Amino acid sequence: MSKLRRIRLQHKVWRDERGWGLSPLEAAGLPAGAAPGNLHVVSLEPGAVRGNHIHPDSTEWFLLCGGPAEIAWQSGPLPPRRESILPDDGPALYEVPPGVAHAIRNRSRREIILLAFSDAPARKTVPCEAPLFAQT
Repeated sequence: MSKLRRIRLQHKVWRDERGWGLSPLEAAGLPAGAAPGNLHVVSLEPGAVRGNHIHPDSTEWFLLCGGPAEIAWQSGPLPPRRESILPDDGPALYEVPPGVAHAIRNRSRREIILLAFSDAPARKTVPCEAPLFAQT
């Protein structure tokens, strides 16, 4: 089963009195100078859901800034469906392989920010037949 992978950021995040910093493309392992095929930033209000879709032909990475949040993912049309809680312990970077359905829900009481990028300039996005999380 293809699965979502959390990329460890221990030595890739720098911190000082102003907060933290990170080069997400480098942390994802993309070659130096590589431009992402698609790059976007979205916010999630408390309780909001993003995703409930599949990218059949591209890998997607997302950097979650804030939390806690909840993520669900599934490979193929049948269970098992996997779910994990993402704590609010700094930035978290995840890699979603092609064909893995995924959705994120904000479980905090404040807005959180999500930066997403992929390896395909014209990626295809297909809605899940059955949502992983219901829209609230």
